Order: sequence, then C-alpha cells, then structure tokens
Amino acid sequence: MKEPVNVSPFLGNTSALWLLLFCYAMIVASMSSIGVFVSFLPHVIHDLSIAAPQAGFAISLFSLPSALACVPIGRLVDRIGIRSGMVLAGLLAIAGDVCLSQAHSWLLVYFGMCLSGASFGALTVTCPSALVSWLEGDARTRALSFWSTYGPVGYAFGLLLAVPFTIGGVWQHVFLWHAAIFAALTCFVMQLPRRKEQVNVNTGNGGLALLFKDKAIIRLGFSLALPNAVAYGVSVVTPSYLARAYGVEVGMSNSGIAAAKIFAMMLGGFVTGYILTKQVHYRIMYRSLVCLGLAALFVLFFPGGGFGWALVALICWLLAFGGMAGGTMAQLPTFVSRQEDIGVVSGLVGQLTSLICLAAPPVYLALTQWSSFWGLSCCVLLVAACLVPYRKTSVSA
Repeated sequence: MKEPVNVSPFLGNTSALWLLLFCYAMIVASMSSIGVFVSFLPHVIHDLSIAAPQAGFAISLFSLPSALACVPIGRLVDRIGIRSGMVLAGLLAIAGDVCLSQAHSWLLVYFGMCLSGASFGALTVTCPSALVSWLEGDARTRALSFWSTYGPVGYAFGLLLAVPFTIGGVWQHVFLWHAAIFAALTCFVMQLPRRKEQVNVNTGNGGLALLFKDKAIIRLGFSLALPNAVAYGVSVVTPSYLARAYGVEVGMSNSGIAAAKIFAMMLGGFVTGYILTKQVHYRIMYRSLVCLGLAALFVLFFPGGGFGWALVALICWLLAFGGMAGGTMAQLPTFVSRQEDIGVVSGLVGQLTSLICLAAPPVYLALTQWSSFWGLSCCVLLVAACLVPYRKTSVSA
C-alpha cells in the first residue's frame, strides 16, 4: 500500500501563508487572460474583421499548450526546479500579453493566446509542486484545497480587470496592464526559498511509467478535469444566458457573477481544506458535492425563478465545485508514492484538465435550451462521481 509523500517542512506558518498567496496570485493572474479576452470578444471581432468562430477558437488555443504538453512541462520542472519554472511561466505570460496588446491581425491573437496558455500550463505544474514540496500535513492539505479554486476566481478577476477599458474601445491596452502585473509577480519569484526543491529528476520506473501503472492517478485526474469542464462551460454561457432570461444588462450580469465567483470559490477552498483535515471520507464528500452541484445548476438555469435566485444558485454551485476541485487537489500527495514523481503527476492532472476543458466552450455555446445546459452538466458530473478514487492511508489526506 502506498503512503502519501511526506516531506519535512522548512517554512514557518507566516512563510507558508505567503507561499500560498503567491502561488494563488500567479495562477489567478494567468487564468484572468480568459476573462479579459471574453470581455472584449465583440471588439476583437469588429476590429480584426474576423468571424465569431475564429474568436472562439482563440479561447480554445489558451488551453491547447497545457492540453498537449503539460506532462513534458512537468518533466522540465523536475529538471530546472520550481523557481526557474515560475520565472519561465512569467516570461511566457508577458510575451503573450505583448503580442495581444499589438494584435492587429488574427495571427498575433492566436500566437499571444498560445503563449499565455503555455504560461498557464507551466503554473499548473510549478504551483502545486511548490506547495507539496515545501509544506506538509494539514497546512499542505488546506493550501492545495484553496489553491485549486483559481479557475473561476481568475476568470472573475479578468472580467473586473477589463471594466476600466470598456470605454474608449482600445481593448489592447488592458493586456499591457496584465503584463505589468505579471512582471511584478515574476520579480517576487526570487523571494521563494533558496533551498533545493524536493522535486527531482525522474529515474528508473518513475515518471511516465507511473502513470500507466496506477489507474487511480488517472481517475484522480478525471475527478478534477470533469468538474472543471462543467465550470468552464457554465462560466462561458452564464453571463449572456442570465441577461437574456431575466432581462438584465450584461454589465450587471457580469458584475454579479464576478462577485459571486470570488466569494464562493475562496470560501469553498477554505471550508474544504478544513473539512479534509477532520478525517472526512474524501469520496463520500465528493459525491455529496456532486448532488449539491446538480441541484444548484438546476435552479441556476431554470428560467422560472428570478435573477436573485439564480445568483444564489450560482454561489451554491461554485461552493460545490470548489469543494470537488479542492478536495481532489488535496489528494495529490496521497496518490504519489515518490517525491520525485510530483512534477510529472501534477503535469498529468493539469494536462487532462486542459484537454477536457478544450472542448467545453464550443460545446456549451452550441446549446440554447436551459434543459440542455443542465442535462449535459448532469452527465459529466455523474461520470466524475463514478470515477472518483479513494485510497486509505495511515495519514489523513
């Protein structure tokens, strides 16, 4: 029976908190690129004279690098170390923002989104690797649980970041501010611990061989990827759907959704991390949250309610999703028996998530009826509930 990875910590409580906040800020800033781009889709389509499907394809390109190369990125991080991997991610994000800020053709938009996506892929490996390597016990469980809520929070941050630039029509300028944010965060990477990381080069039967020998890790990846795909699809259609269903302005809809996402996801991450440290059975908790999420999505999409009830349902859905994502990420140390495999396993989980999320926007945007939104979400989440693994260990996870 495998025992969870256990590394002696060398960070105090204050330093551990700053490490978590920094890793969270990095991944949220990266994910916010999607929120920014979605906010200016009409401007992009008009200014670049491209069709809506071409602009939608740019959103999918953000997930493409991590979908195709997250495991190789994990192996690269194993070799160059966590700090160097974060610096690389920051430079890629800045390069992507520069391309998007100068975009006067679809080619630069596509290239910029690919670079931003490559940065995101690197951070989905380096951030959890840092938390696993430099924390342990309850602190590590809570940190991984909270960190995993970055998706909706990053999307909401992007929506808010774009608000000051909606007047004037020069949408490219927002990406220069986004680049400045990443430049500042990249400078802070140098403040991370100088002690050698606990993620080493894979040798022998480790690395990719591990992924094919242990089906539980693959199932763990799907348990994270499928709820993320539903959350991604719901995020894409909810602003326009609520505006259309209840006759509210898109701006009001966006503001309400952004506030709900930030509140619910951060609260959900904290609560899940706390619950997991109280010996709660992970698989039972996960499946209970699936049921809560399906009920919340029904209320969210059912047109017979009101805008207020829809926002309450959105918060409940995000709390459920935060619990599923946070609980799954917190299980990572339990399912990895060797510390040197952390980078590759983080890469695999990130790659599965990005690959499945790649299809979410076009699939959800192709639907028009509320029953279709809810029915598709039901199918995906029920599959996730069936696949969720559980491994009992002598150490609580």
